[in-house]
Amino acid sequence: MVVPCQAGFVELAKLGAGETAVAWTHIALGTGTGQGAASTTLATESAASGLARAAATVTTETTTVTDDTIQLTHTFTAGATATITEAGAFNAASGGDMLMVGDFTTSASVVSGDTLAVTLSCQIKSA
Repeated sequence: MVVPCQAGFVELAKLGAGETAVAWTHIALGTGTGQGAASTTLATESAASGLARAAATVTTETTTVTDDTIQLTHTFTAGATATITEAGAFNAASGGDMLMVGDFTTSASVVSGDTLAVTLSCQIKSA
């Protein structure tokens, strides 16, 4: 399950107020778990070959109301063996604000040449 992050709410508020905000453009993978709404980074971000933070395709999708969901997708190609357990959406190629984070239900064990397709979705709605 993906959890929206507080840093992401700040950027959304800036956007709504017409202030300078930075859009989310990257997906990062990690090997840790347990990050939540107050988290600003992944537990352990991956730097493994082919599994480092990457530019994502970003779209709006419909969950309940037209275009109420921000969706980031990217297919990673492993250049090394790794076990990926978490992913997050960021608004920078390094550092930046995390919009959402999620632990994988089942860890993804990859070897060189494997692909891992990641989709992160965050619906903007009232509680």
